[in-house]
Order: sequence, then structure tokens, then C-alpha cells
Amino acid sequence: MPKFSSYVYNIVIVLLTTSSSIIAQSRDNVFKELMSQIKTSVSDSARIHYKIELTKYILNRDIDTAKILANEVVETLERNKYRTLYFEGKKAEAINYLAIIEAKQSFPEKALSKYLEALKISKSIKDSTMLGLTVHNLGMFYRRQKEYSKAKAYFKEAIRIKERIVDNPNNVAKSYNMLGVTHFYEKQYDSAFARYSKAKEIYTSKQDIAKVNGNLALLYYSSKQYDKAIKVFQENIKTFRELGLLNELSTAYLNLAASHNGMKNYNKAIVSLDSAITISKKIKHKELLRKQYYSRSSVYKTTGNFERALEDYTLYKAYNDSLNNIKKAKRLIALELNYKFEKEKLQTELKLQSEKVKKQWYLVLLILSVTSAIIIFLLIRKNAKNQLALSTRKLENEQLQRKTAEQVLQLKEAELKNEHLNSQIKQEYQDLFIKELKSILSIESGENKTKAIKSLLASLKSKNIDYNTSLSLTEYLDKVSPSFKIKLNTHFLFLNEKEKKLLYLMKLGLSTNEIKDLQSISLASVKSTRYRIRKKLQINSDEDIINYIENYKPKE
Repeated sequence: MPKFSSYVYNIVIVLLTTSSSIIAQSRDNVFKELMSQIKTSVSDSARIHYKIELTKYILNRDIDTAKILANEVVETLERNKYRTLYFEGKKAEAINYLAIIEAKQSFPEKALSKYLEALKISKSIKDSTMLGLTVHNLGMFYRRQKEYSKAKAYFKEAIRIKERIVDNPNNVAKSYNMLGVTHFYEKQYDSAFARYSKAKEIYTSKQDIAKVNGNLALLYYSSKQYDKAIKVFQENIKTFRELGLLNELSTAYLNLAASHNGMKNYNKAIVSLDSAITISKKIKHKELLRKQYYSRSSVYKTTGNFERALEDYTLYKAYNDSLNNIKKAKRLIALELNYKFEKEKLQTELKLQSEKVKKQWYLVLLILSVTSAIIIFLLIRKNAKNQLALSTRKLENEQLQRKTAEQVLQLKEAELKNEHLNSQIKQEYQDLFIKELKSILSIESGENKTKAIKSLLASLKSKNIDYNTSLSLTEYLDKVSPSFKIKLNTHFLFLNEKEKKLLYLMKLGLSTNEIKDLQSISLASVKSTRYRIRKKLQINSDEDIINYIENYKPKE
């Protein structure tokens, strides 16, 4: 394999020597040692190892240079088609750090794609150390995406993997620390404190202890113990500046500004935010810039400097919109689904032989199930038809019974009317007979008395009694159907008394023959009177006279 190309090496040297932070690092023994190892290594395996170590060392000091180094490792391995377990593991490690860089520079879709690629390689070579690193980094990714449930699941899995293989204690502590941060974002402060404390017990390096102390300081801030938080953040700023960790240094300034703001030291808060923004611009960290511009805008607004507040808020919106792009989110989901699909496809291929037998049984069960379902459906349908037929017959019987009951009721009502009317008529005959008898008894002449008695008997025999003098018909109608009488006397004034009397008798339900006998008139006379009524009402012979009058509505 060609040695570390002079072109890339020169670029690294230029980038490392053009900024004040890297000039300081060039005097660092660790940096010098790593550069020397890269130049003097005689084997490809050693050279690639030291390139990755240098990438890790300068990741938070000069992100662009770290990206060049990581890409150089991946390109070298792919170009030379190394496929041993060692080189595959190094490829997964380099891809992991490329993903970290993409995430820091706010390219989440690229970061997730690389994490999933590294995860696939780690699983294929069964490298538990690399698997633990990748799973931890996926937890970091989802925490930044605010998908805290996924993040916690990945961190817990990373802890299980690292503890099982007795990994470097600092690596285990790192997962505990990040799990605590995730709990903190969900405002689960007791769980966060427990995870931070566990991490602090395990950590051995100055840098890592400073990080977990910073997280504990955020808990102080959340409980409004601003003075304690400020003290810790100031100590961390000194530590991160000494170590040249720009990412952590920028975050520490942001947290220090928040604590000053809590104590209403607005000028100090703005100074801290100025420092934080300067560093974030240098490392091109969009997520930190978004938070820092928003914080400085809020402080300016509080102090009444609305012009500067608007400028910072505009910058915050620009970064926020670029980080929360909907299409970007869709691409992230697509990457996840694609990875899951590839994983499931591989598992399916491995189980193909055993699945064939299962599929045959499934087919038999499916046919039986479908057949059973059809039979059940037909039985249910037949039962439903029978139930419907029974219901229909029951309904018809009920309707017939109701109709019969109505007819019986109508007959009973007619009988009661006739009975009452006959009773009234009989009473009138009796009263009239008594009256006539009394008048006969008062006659002194025997001859005249005899004639009067004969006349009374003849009158009784022929029913020829003057009914017109009786008011009982009218009185009865008033009781039975007063509305009919009122409507007749209100809207049909053109009818004479004889015609109205006939209508009264018809309303009472008397037949033509009954009316003839009651009135002691001929059948032709009844029909003639009824014909005149129809003519006056202008209705034909098919139409019922009584219904017409009852339903009559005068025109407005």
C-alpha cells in the first residue's frame, strides 16, 4: 500500500500550522509523536492505526483536518481491498469518526448513513469493541435528534456490550455520562444524577472528569444554584482551553452564559456568548451556533437592545431552519428503514430452508381457515335470512292483529253510539208518551179522551213523533263531536237545518235506513237531501262527505 501521501500530509501540516490553537498543539508531545509515527511506520496496519489515533486526538481541535485524515483511512482501505478482520475493524472505526464529524457539522442524514455502515461491518466481523463504540455513537445521534427513547436504548445496549467485554473504563463511563445527559433532557434529574455519579466513579482522565462535572453543574443550574454552576463552568473552561478541546470549550461558555443570565449578570452573559459563538464558528458547529445565537438574542432583548436581539434571532432562525429541514428528516427515516430492510433480508436468507416447510404448513392452514371461514359465513348468512323471515312474519302478524283490533274498536265505538242514541230516542218517546197521556187524562169528555188515546196509539205504532222538537240530538252531538258541529256552523252556513240534521245523523254513524226510520221519512228523501249536500259542497259521489267536512281547511 502506498505510504501516507505527501499531498494529504502537506494539507494536514498546513491546516495544523495556520491557527493559533494548532500551533500550540504542534508543541504538544502527543501530537508530535503521532505525526512522527505516521511518517516512519513501515507497515500499513501501523500507519492506519496512527492516522485514526491522530483523528481522535484533533477531532475537537481542528474538525476539518480530522475529516481529511479519516477519509484518507477509508479511501486507502477501499482502494487496496483489505478484507482481514483487523482492517475491517479499522475501517469501521474510521467511518464512526467520519459520522461524528458529519453530525457535528449538522449533516445528520450523512452521519446516520455512516453509523449504520459501521454497525453493519462491526456485526459482520463480530468485533464487540467496535460494536460498543458504534452503538454508543448511535445513542449520541438520536439524542441530538431529540429521540430520547431510542437514545437511551442505544446507550444502555452500549453499556451492556462494554461491561461484558471488560472495555476501557473510560469508554464505559462515557456511555453512563451520555445516558445521564439524555435523562437530563427529559427532566429526569434524579436518574441523571445517578448516571453522572456512576460515570464520575469510573472516569480516570482529566478531560472526562471535567465533562461529567459540567453535566453536574447543569443540575445545579436547573435547581437555580447559579453560583455553584458558575464555579464549575469556569473551572471547565480552564481545563478545556488547556487541552485545546474547542467543542467542549464552546459548550462550557454557553452554559456559563446561562448561569450569569440566571443571576441577571447580563453583561457577563453576553461576553461569554461572544466567546462561545467565536469558537463554534471556528469548528463550524451549526447546532451550537443555533443555541448560542438564540441565547444572545434573548439576553439582548432583556437588556432592551432590540436591534441586536433581532439580528441574533434572524441568525438563529437561519440555523434552525437548516437543521429542521423536513426533507432531511424524511431521508433519515429512509436510511433507517433501508438498514432494517437489509438486516431482515439477511436473516430471511439464512432461515430460507426451514421456512419452506413452515410455508407449506401455513398454506394448508390457510386453505383450512379460508374453507372454514366460507362455511361459517354461509351458515351465518342462512341463519340471518331465517331470522329476517321470522322477523318479517312476526311483524306482519303484529300488523294484522293491530288492524283487527282497530276494526273491532271501531265496531264497538259504532255500537256504543247507536246504543246511546237509541237510549236517548227511547227516553224521548217515554217522556212524550207520558206527556201525551197526562194531557189525555185531563180531558173530561169521554169521547174526546177515547179519540186522543187512539191517536196516541197510532202515533206510537207508526213512530210518527215530532222529533224536530227535541234537542237531544244536538246535545248528544255536542258531547260526542263538538268540533264537527262548530266547523259545520262556521264554514258551511249555506246548509239549511234539515241538511245539517242529516249530517249530524251521518256523523253519528247511522245508516240510510236508520236515518229514514228515525226521521219517519222515505228513503228517496234521505238520498235527495244527501245529493243536495254534495252539490253544495261540490264533491263527487265517491268522496266521503263526513271526511271532507272534518278535513276541510278554509283558504286563507
